[in-house]
Amino acid sequence: MTANLIAGKISLNERVHRTQGNGMSFHVHYWGVMPKHYDNVPHEHSFFEVCYVLEGKGTYIDDGRLYSVKENTLFLSRPGVLHHIKSDRGLFLLYVGFELVESESTEKWIKLIEEVKRCSKVVIDVKEDGTAPFIWRSLLNHAAKGEGAFFEEILTNLAHSLILSLINTFVLPLNYHHQKAVQKTSSLTLNLAKLYIKDNLANSIKLTDTATHLHLSSRHLSRLFKTELG
Repeated sequence: MTANLIAGKISLNERVHRTQGNGMSFHVHYWGVMPKHYDNVPHEHSFFEVCYVLEGKGTYIDDGRLYSVKENTLFLSRPGVLHHIKSDRGLFLLYVGFELVESESTEKWIKLIEEVKRCSKVVIDVKEDGTAPFIWRSLLNHAAKGEGAFFEEILTNLAHSLILSLINTFVLPLNYHHQKAVQKTSSLTLNLAKLYIKDNLANSIKLTDTATHLHLSSRHLSRLFKTELG
């Protein structure tokens, strides 16, 4: 497993330095895999760094505060904040350093990243099969393969999804008020009915045929159209 993760890290550092989509762009400074991290000197970055503990136990010191970290712990180092990671027996770490490219991002994302810089919860325990750990492993495994017709496209999309998932992990406790609730316009069943009708306009379409296709009664389908579309 370790060799595969390291191969993936090398591939990512060669290929993925920028991710973008949906109004935001990120510059990735580095991708890291460290099988045995023991200690480093207190330091700070001008960008974000997120670490994920695969194995081991240790201590993360952030702005003078001590946090215990262990397997399946995510911890965030914010720009300009002095931090330090140490362990007596060694930590197996995955890590990534990135920052928002403001000139290529919307005002909404610039404000959100400012919130992340001020977030107080910088150490979070997650589940092994949680979204961020799952994407991170998938990303490294895919990067290690280095093949496939859509290899580059899948790689950059996985990398972008990982960064978004990591940000989401730390801003989720803060009520993200920038995102407006999507107003429900019609039910999934009604959308499927409309799609079926649209795709079969060349044929003679009966109410009973559409209802049967959707495993509904004709009466129920008729009621949906009346209730939701008038």
